[in-house]
Amino acid sequence: MNKRNAIVEFSITPVGTAEHLSETIARCTRIVRESVLDNELHAMGTILEGDLDECLNVIRQCMEEALADAPRVSTSIRIDAGDGRSGITQRVRSVEDKLS
Repeated sequence: MNKRNAIVEFSITPVGTAEHLSETIARCTRIVRESVLDNELHAMGTILEGDLDECLNVIRQCMEEALADAPRVSTSIRIDAGDGRSGITQRVRSVEDKLS
């Protein structure tokens, strides 16, 4: 199978726990940052850039980490995949340039 470049935005929410989420999110963020993928953390989730299979593997690892704290997790994923896609930084720069 050909490698597919992807930009993937995801968020994971533990369900069934009254605990604060920041500790779980910090552990998931560590998984993301230790991966080989370009990434950005924002207030509502995380963006990954790289091979689609590698992105999905990182998300799976984060889900498993969150499941250590909760009986269930709810995961939202948005994927833009294909050949020759511009990256996270280039997309933001393109819009910012048009605002100048």
